[in-house]
Amino acid sequence: MSLSSDDIEAILLAVDKATEELGFCRNRVWAIAKSLRGGPREFPKLLPSLEGLPHEAKKEDHQLCTFDFCEQSRVNFTLVTQRHEPPCDGNRCPSTNFPSDIMESAIREEQQTTAWDLWGIRTLRHNERYMAISHVWSDGTGAGSQARGHVNSCLIGFFRDFARTFNCGGIWWDTICIPTKKELRERALKRMQLNYKAAAVTLVHDCFLRECEWRDADLACFYIVMSPWFSRGWTALELKMSQNVQIIFNGPEGPITKDLDKDILQAKSNSCTTTKHEVAKDILRRLRGEEVDRLDHLLAVLGPRHTSWPRDMAIISGLMIGIQLPENYAHQKIYQEILQQLGKISHAHLFHNSATMTNGYNWCPTNIYDLPVTLSANTLQIEANGYLFGEWNIMSLDHIKDESVALGHAHPLIEGKVRLAQKEKDQHMLLIEPECTLGVARINRGLLVKPSLRRDKNYLDCYCDYIGPVYFHPPLIRSEIPNFDPTLLFKVHVGNDETTHNGNHQSTGRRQSARSMVEDMKNGSLHPQYRKRESELKTLDVTAWDELKLAAEFKKAAADGDYENTEALLEKVRDPNHTDESGWSALHHAVWSGQTKVAKLLVKRLNLQQQTARGEEPLHLASERGNKELVLILLKGSTPNLRREDGLNALHLAAMGGFAGIVDEMLSENWEINATDSKGQTALHMASDRGIEDVVHAFTKYNADHGLKDNKARTALSLAVFGGHESTAKLLRNAGANPNVHEDGGTLLEQAVTLNDNTAIKILGGLGADLETRDKFNHSAIESAAWYGQVDVIETLAKLKANLVETRDQHNQTPLHLAAYNGHINAIETLVKIKTDLIGARDQHNQTPLHIATDNDKVNAIEKLVKLKADLEAQDQHNRTPIHIAANNGQVKAIETLAKFGANLEAKDRLGRTPLHIASDAVDRGRVNAIEALAKFGANLEAKDSLGRTPLHIAANNGQVNVIETLVKLKADLEARSQYNETLLHIAAKNGHINAIETLLKLKADLIETRDQYNRTPIHVAANQGQANALETLARFGANLEVKDSLGRTPLHITVFIGQGNAIKTLAKLGANLEVQDDLGRTPLRLAEDGGHNLAKKILGDLIKARLTRDSDVEIVNES
Repeated sequence: MSLSSDDIEAILLAVDKATEELGFCRNRVWAIAKSLRGGPREFPKLLPSLEGLPHEAKKEDHQLCTFDFCEQSRVNFTLVTQRHEPPCDGNRCPSTNFPSDIMESAIREEQQTTAWDLWGIRTLRHNERYMAISHVWSDGTGAGSQARGHVNSCLIGFFRDFARTFNCGGIWWDTICIPTKKELRERALKRMQLNYKAAAVTLVHDCFLRECEWRDADLACFYIVMSPWFSRGWTALELKMSQNVQIIFNGPEGPITKDLDKDILQAKSNSCTTTKHEVAKDILRRLRGEEVDRLDHLLAVLGPRHTSWPRDMAIISGLMIGIQLPENYAHQKIYQEILQQLGKISHAHLFHNSATMTNGYNWCPTNIYDLPVTLSANTLQIEANGYLFGEWNIMSLDHIKDESVALGHAHPLIEGKVRLAQKEKDQHMLLIEPECTLGVARINRGLLVKPSLRRDKNYLDCYCDYIGPVYFHPPLIRSEIPNFDPTLLFKVHVGNDETTHNGNHQSTGRRQSARSMVEDMKNGSLHPQYRKRESELKTLDVTAWDELKLAAEFKKAAADGDYENTEALLEKVRDPNHTDESGWSALHHAVWSGQTKVAKLLVKRLNLQQQTARGEEPLHLASERGNKELVLILLKGSTPNLRREDGLNALHLAAMGGFAGIVDEMLSENWEINATDSKGQTALHMASDRGIEDVVHAFTKYNADHGLKDNKARTALSLAVFGGHESTAKLLRNAGANPNVHEDGGTLLEQAVTLNDNTAIKILGGLGADLETRDKFNHSAIESAAWYGQVDVIETLAKLKANLVETRDQHNQTPLHLAAYNGHINAIETLVKIKTDLIGARDQHNQTPLHIATDNDKVNAIEKLVKLKADLEAQDQHNRTPIHIAANNGQVKAIETLAKFGANLEAKDRLGRTPLHIASDAVDRGRVNAIEALAKFGANLEAKDSLGRTPLHIAANNGQVNVIETLVKLKADLEARSQYNETLLHIAAKNGHINAIETLLKLKADLIETRDQYNRTPIHVAANQGQANALETLARFGANLEVKDSLGRTPLHITVFIGQGNAIKTLAKLGANLEVQDDLGRTPLRLAEDGGHNLAKKILGDLIKARLTRDSDVEIVNES
């Protein structure tokens, strides 16, 4: 196909954009371009706009690749280290073992399925549902350096979760299912297509695609065809064979899967012009179910795949067209079998520049993918021995100048043969493509051959030894070529003539010139037919088989879709309903394998209600596979609503698979619409969970009960919402489903916030869910989001018009208070940005969010709030500012932060206390670090509260020696007085703080005789409070026991007056005067009598008597 200059310019620009701007491999880009139906000229239509592309493709390491070679294509990716799935970093990730001996045994025994159960305990039975994995080894999803059968636990766990999502009990993954032993590996590879064909789901894992943000089907198509995964040879086979393909993309909350057929290929384009998207879709559709029956189709499908080993490519090619390959077949032999199977090629295929095979196939490259993709009709027949038979124009070499022959980029061997042929022009001729001469004035190329003639009784056969293509520069003008008739066509054989000798043929002589041979062909009769290949299929001899072998072959033929053998065996087997160890009949096998033609044959004779070991009738399998044609046939004779072992009936299976047509047919046949499985789920639950809109629509149309809850109390709407299926959720809402329904975890909105599921919240908002409903903690949705710091959720709820200011919890706190409590700075910033008024909001204790952040020592939150203009001097119900709170809690960093921002260190609470007072007032713990921090920023050490007390007074009051010492070290005044003229020692003595008394007196001894406004010394105060230990300590430091206050009372008077018995005894023991009188002449005893203090009176009376007795004894002793 010739290209105009405009075409060439557009192609070059598109290729440059794909390779330089988007960073794709040059070889991959050109391979895709060549494979398009219209050739490279279609490539510009494939590329999307660069604007807003969500993925950066330059991460690929293909800078050194060329258009005809990918540097990565020959790298042994089997050695790439096996990946770990986040958050696993590999440090403590054990490996999971799938024992290789179990797998090898399964392959030796030719089990139909070689998939593992999810835990690596056993291989599955052929009727068990499993997920196949299609992946890229360079991503680290191969074996790597692990022992065979060992995989990282996090990686198998990642795949296991997807398998469960798709209701699969096992996994087929070549990393654990293909042995390394050569013989077994070869055998396993030859059955690869069966593993994907039998899989319930094929999961595509490609890290490139995982990083691609899912936007729409259009962009997904482009990314898929340009992905490393799509460049694999095995991908073509896997896509052709797989029933259901799910591809992993990057979703809003992590990896998501999209159905290749439903979500991508069948989706409507979002673009006004769909041409480019259809180009990409066309590439993918070729691999989804189309039969590969033409060479061009095979070349287009597998030609762009450059990352598979040559041997694997040959095997893949054979499997693609359905060839059962013998053991240890050479890959050239495989290609020859493929060509025989295809039967035809076009003239244009022969114009290649590669080294060729031998004998009859000497026209074919050693690798058939070196053949060019053409749009020409396939009119050349491939004969049994490899020759090509068909019509050509013939041209002599005599009138062609050597210098006008260009060889292009021919292989050196071809070039050498052409040069030799030019020296023997009379022995060679040119074959010209018929379509290149009709209606065309110029001839650009020809096929150089060496002819020979063979005769039989009636016909001549011309055999042409293939030399190679030649190109004319300048092109030959047809009208100027002597004796050339474009309407005269000759049927010839092209290949190596040395293998054509046959007893029925007689040579005409090798030295006959090419020109004379042409004349003979004009005058004689050329053989009109090509040599057909004899069938190598052997007729099955059933007479020698015993019944069991016959039954097994019958089931195998049904599974393989071998109609002829199935039909023959159906008449031979004694019991057509015979089942294997899993209870599968031939009909089960045919249905599961999608062999519709065979199944139709068997339906007439076999029991449609035959159940497998799992309780499945053929209808279950047809529904699970989505074969509507078979379902319609089987419905009439099957058991309605029959549940298999896991509780699933055929309707459930059709719903899970997304087969709306089948669902509709079953519902029209009055199947039980609300039947549940073992999990308590109806078919509507299952379809909703998977977001299958057309199936959900079918159920709502037939009035399925959307209010039913499964065993986990989930409704269909719940499953749709948390599955991220907005359209499905809307369908259910329109059908009457309530978005405010309460489940075990609260309302759907409460659950969504708890799970931080922003997608679910958006969906619920769109469904009209109540945004102000409160959870068991009395939090609204936006309050909970603030508590958890969920920025995206906050923004979403705000856009949905959730109340930000009026909403309050049981403590009258706003969302901003809650975010501040936990220090969620991003949430704080978001909330204030949405609603500035929140910054000064007050709770039930009149505290602002800044108070709350400070109280919880959230320094980052403090900084963020202050920067957002929070009031540093805001006062709570106790008139405390945030820095008071920080001082009370001893939060040094918070103090420093607030101080740096300018918080007032002399602010006073309702008791007149500064932050330094508060820091010093630590009854249970000294806030030494906080005191030092406040002092560092200049806090007044002598500030007085409403009682005139300094921070030292507060420390003395609490007996905190370390605080006293710290304040004194900071130069606080030891002689400070309160409004009652109390010294520090008065305060300490009053409270009986022995250590504080001792510390103060050591620091300043003269404090012991200081007097307050009532002329009382510290020992008076201690006596007044009955502090016996303090009395002893003060006395020990020299306190005067007979000192009198303004009423002339000694400490003993005061203890008697208030009835402090222990203090009276202590003072008496210390030698206090029992007869001392106050200003009114009253002794302590008289004061006790007047005051009615009987206990004090008794104690004093006893003390006086004892003292008199002791004095009397002393006098007698003295007299003696």
